[in-house]
This record gives sequence, structure tokens and C-alpha cells, in this order.
Amino acid sequence: MSDRWPERDWFEKADQDLELARRALGPGKPLPEMACYHAQQCAEKYLKGYLIAHSARFRFVHDLVYLTQLCTAREPAFEELMSAAEILGEYGTTVRYPMEGSEEPDMEAAREAIRLAEQVAALVVRKSRK
Repeated sequence: MSDRWPERDWFEKADQDLELARRALGPGKPLPEMACYHAQQCAEKYLKGYLIAHSARFRFVHDLVYLTQLCTAREPAFEELMSAAEILGEYGTTVRYPMEGSEEPDMEAAREAIRLAEQVAALVVRKSRK
């Protein structure tokens, strides 16, 4: 990791997750549940990268609402991501394991998850450049 810009390493990993999410919906057999999972991972890494860049202490959890709250405490504009955090946060575990009674996300949900991850990434990048 770079000593000067540690968040860049997090953002690069996040971008890889976003690319995997997009590929999961590509030609062949689409995998919407994996697209949702990688969209969640993208958002998580962007939020953690932002916190690391600001030397914020946080628990290393997969809770996007918690991470968004911490980011909002530093920059109020992150409040606009709370809905995205709530939606994407569900994909951190529910799609990784068979769960009785849970619905698998469809293509529409996967596209929305990718759009939300892109929204998180864009805000983090914009606020990281200030």
C-alpha cells in the first residue's frame, strides 16, 4: 500500500468489484446475485477508503449504514447515500449463502445495485479530491 495515498489502494479494489459486478450481468449466463454482492463490496471499500484517508477509526464490519454514518459525521453530503447503503447492505451476506425464505435478486435489482455502487463511488471520489 502507498504511504501517501492509502485510500487509492482501497479504491482500486473497489473498482475491481464494480467491474466484476458488471461482468456478472454480461453475455452468457448472468449472475445477478453475484452482481449485487460485488456492488456491495465496491461500496464498502469506497466508504472504508474514505474513512482511512481521513484517519477515522472504525470497526472492520460489512455494515454499510454504519460506515455511511461515520462518513456523514465527517462530511454531511454522505447522508444522501443512506438509502443506497441500506439497499446494498442487504447484499453483503444474503446472496453469498443459501437462505431459506429469501428471494434471489433479479436482473433489475442487480442493475440497480450497480447504479447505487456507482453513486457511492462518485461521491467518495468527489469528496476525496477536496
